[in-house]
Amino acid sequence: MADSDNSRTLPVVTRRRLLSTSATWLAAQVGDVNAALHPENGRPDNGDPTLMLWQDWRGAHDQVEKFCRRQQRLETALIDQVGFPHVDIAVPDQDCVVAAFTMEEIERRFSDAPENAEAKMRAKAILVERQAAWDALDERLGYTRAKQAEEKAFAMREERLNDLFSQPARSVAGVAAKLHTILAMGEDSPGDEYPWPQIRAAMTDLLSLGSTPSDI
Repeated sequence: MADSDNSRTLPVVTRRRLLSTSATWLAAQVGDVNAALHPENGRPDNGDPTLMLWQDWRGAHDQVEKFCRRQQRLETALIDQVGFPHVDIAVPDQDCVVAAFTMEEIERRFSDAPENAEAKMRAKAILVERQAAWDALDERLGYTRAKQAEEKAFAMREERLNDLFSQPARSVAGVAAKLHTILAMGEDSPGDEYPWPQIRAAMTDLLSLGSTPSDI
């Protein structure tokens, strides 16, 4: 059983190592960073503009990960301190309790029955109070602002991805750059399902073709 567990965890380490190795190798191919950011100063020796686009995408990808971590950290802080704004409702005529997160849900749960009017009003008041507590802490911590920054980062990464894949690669490194973006964005995908093993194998082949033995 231990061998089976190891066989499942090993590919995760292998994937991350390949991702890191390929990123390091590709960064070396880009050449002088100043030249990459200012094409008027010249291009790297291989002259493949795909690598410049990959570098732009990688910067956007790093921003996505940065803002995702920040947004998740702030969301966790909000939940720990005030919890998601909601109210628990004992469903009339049913032996159960459900959580309502919006006024519409409260209306739907209680309907327009006169005997539910007081409970409905109380539930709405609790939701308003909890939403106000969430909003106040949100404003102080900057969760909504972080969420907006995350959304902008996702949009920018998508734009850079489209730029990269609209440019034909002119080198082995250029093709490897495109595969690297796929692997990076699919890092959380199942490691043993098609097409991920095949994509990683292709990336390994490209690294071998474009590198000397001492490079990888």
